[in-house]
Amino acid sequence: MLLGTLGVVLIPLSCAKLPEPGSADTLAVQELPSRDVVPAGWGVLVSASPIPNARASALWFQDDSGTVRMVTVDHELSKLWPQALVIRRE
Repeated sequence: MLLGTLGVVLIPLSCAKLPEPGSADTLAVQELPSRDVVPAGWGVLVSASPIPNARASALWFQDDSGTVRMVTVDHELSKLWPQALVIRRE
């Protein structure tokens, strides 16, 4: 019984709070101006990678400052997802 009580007391102490969306611990998100076009200012396409479970592909663009943006293409809809992940370089 003592071990059970000890376990119930210690388990909550081992949990860490997850970061809030949009906090400093998450990647920035940028809205695409259109679901049909990637802005030229986002740079050149440097890679494409499949996302099998989503029936989509990730397109990776890098601009002149080194900022990388990941845009997702939905193969079923033939459209871009409305938001891109932004990875800035320092």
